Amino acid sequence: MSGSLSLQDSRVSHIDLVDGRATVYFSVVYIHGSKAAPGKGAGAGWTQEAELVLNEAMLSGALPPLPNTISAGFLEVGGVKHELIPLPFRRKVGVTLYLTFTDGTEIEILGQRPFIELLGQPIRLEDFS
Repeated sequence: MSGSLSLQDSRVSHIDLVDGRATVYFSVVYIHGSKAAPGKGAGAGWTQEAELVLNEAMLSGALPPLPNTISAGFLEVGGVKHELIPLPFRRKVGVTLYLTFTDGTEIEILGQRPFIELLGQPIRLEDFS
């Protein structure tokens, strides 16, 4: 079963910037899993904790007040904008993460070799047919 992580409505608990590595910790992300293309077809929806790691990272602007909920955002990889990020996710190229939070603050993080790691136990919310 393939899955996709939705940035919209995900909750960022904190962002660490240490030695050129940015780690975005999500206390809640929504994931849609299906046998079809990510975000399409029958399957299930669940929430889970996750972290997105970007190496050689640079933050544009100041960090927003956290925790905070994402109202819009995407991860751009090779000119392709992903609002639904395919899972598993690990790339060897440069990326840009754009996030707008519900309080109106925005951030942009540029980095290299990003990956997403799911943490904790999934909480199943719904089934799709």
